[in-house]
Amino acid sequence: MNNSKAPIGILGGTFDPVHHGHLRLAMELASELRLAQVRLIPNGRPPHREQPGATPGQRAKWIRVATAEEPLLALDDRELLRDGASYTVDTLATLHADFPDNPLCLIMGRDVFAKLPSWHEWRRLFDYAHIVLIERPGLSATLAPEAAAELSARSASDIADLHNSASGIIYSYAPPPLAISASRIRDLIANGHSPRYLLPATILDDIMDSKIYHSPNGEDY
Repeated sequence: MNNSKAPIGILGGTFDPVHHGHLRLAMELASELRLAQVRLIPNGRPPHREQPGATPGQRAKWIRVATAEEPLLALDDRELLRDGASYTVDTLATLHADFPDNPLCLIMGRDVFAKLPSWHEWRRLFDYAHIVLIERPGLSATLAPEAAAELSARSASDIADLHNSASGIIYSYAPPPLAISASRIRDLIANGHSPRYLLPATILDDIMDSKIYHSPNGEDY
């Protein structure tokens, strides 16, 4: 890492598959928020959504390949190695133990934050990390009352606050638009269309070789 005391970004998701939307967002945040690193953490068994189509090994491999030449980004496979459901509060606890000198910045979209009170022991998230709230044009979500109260109480507008306090701040960030989604990539492949240029070519080649997202009715493009 280029700064041993700077905050570490935590970007979780199924990464089914990882694509340029994930990677570019991570790079934007690393640069704009002066983060030491952004760690991409593929979910093991996400409790709030359907299970990934790709195997844990495939998803980890794709992130490793995609980040191999960028020191600001890294695969963190701790959730894949842990048994049981992947609760974010447990992940943050282990990250805090591994990086006690670095504030942690948990990155999530407003749509995810809106449902935060449904998460396991969600209030403890603020004991371990800041939240970087991604705001996207045209995407709005009605916040649960408890989430709205936390946003009001914890919002900060100065990047320095992320560096100078250990946890508990909510910082909102609006990245440049880049409309790419994993579900769109999977749909294109299943219907015999090309998703090229939406994700790294080496990862697309691996997906096509394994036929992981192919539909029985689809055709190779």
